[in-house]
Amino acid sequence: MARQLVASGALAPDQTIFEFGCGTGRLAARLLGTLPPDVTYIGVDISPVMINLATRRLAAWAQRATAVLVDGSLPLPAGEGCADRVLSTFVFDLLDADYAHAVLDDLRRILTLDGLICLASLTHGHRLLERAISGTWTRLWRMAPQLVGGCRPIDLSALLGHDWQSRITHVCIVGDSSPRWSSPAWANTNGDNAVWSSTPAATP
Repeated sequence: MARQLVASGALAPDQTIFEFGCGTGRLAARLLGTLPPDVTYIGVDISPVMINLATRRLAAWAQRATAVLVDGSLPLPAGEGCADRVLSTFVFDLLDADYAHAVLDDLRRILTLDGLICLASLTHGHRLLERAISGTWTRLWRMAPQLVGGCRPIDLSALLGHDWQSRITHVCIVGDSSPRWSSPAWANTNGDNAVWSSTPAATP
């Protein structure tokens, strides 16, 4: 899923990438290993363990890649309009809705005017079996979130609302254990749409 999302993110030379929820740095290492050497990267995460792992994984690109520990407070440690691309994969399905909206507002601040935000999350199923599984997942999350890793299916288009123009693509990924239905999106601060994306709409 991350590979498909990034493939449509129009990554290019001389860009700055900001990742919200960098985890172990696996996606960042994949990007930095293939993108031109003038691409820079900033990743943030609330887990000290993940930041330590990401820092070690990104050591080969230490001059242009950094992983920063955050405490969940906003604003995020990035300047206004500093990022050409914002990535976040399977993070928003962990967040409370109010906090998720606040994060999106701050990520809009971070993006350049023609920047894209690239998102992927668990989402609700479309077909009968998918709906049954995602419905069961949601019920388990409500009763005992720890059983499903704290994440639950969400509707990215509803989360983004009217502030963002979005094109959501529904994809079923079957993992080693259970199916995961993902809603990948990317969005652009000037209101342009593109495949695999979910974007902030232009501000009048």
